[in-house]
Amino acid sequence: MSVMARKSVRKLFLFGRYSLALLLPKKWLRELGVEPGQPVELEFDRARRRIVLRLPTGQSKPPPTKPSKASSEPDSTDLQPIPEL
Repeated sequence: MSVMARKSVRKLFLFGRYSLALLLPKKWLRELGVEPGQPVELEFDRARRRIVLRLPTGQSKPPPTKPSKASSEPDSTDLQPIPEL
């Protein structure tokens, strides 16, 4: 198993007119078993000036395996439009 960095510097970027977004390292999320669309819990800790991200208990799944290349057609569940805000 490779050693993964525990810190990463990221920049916030404007997302729409009223929000800022942050991209998290895919390797970190994959190691935690997080999948697209999975809910996560955010906690704003004003006293310690931090935002804590938690996975709901029992929600974590093992990292997905790579699909076989036998099928030449894309899986329709992989293609989802971004919802309007």
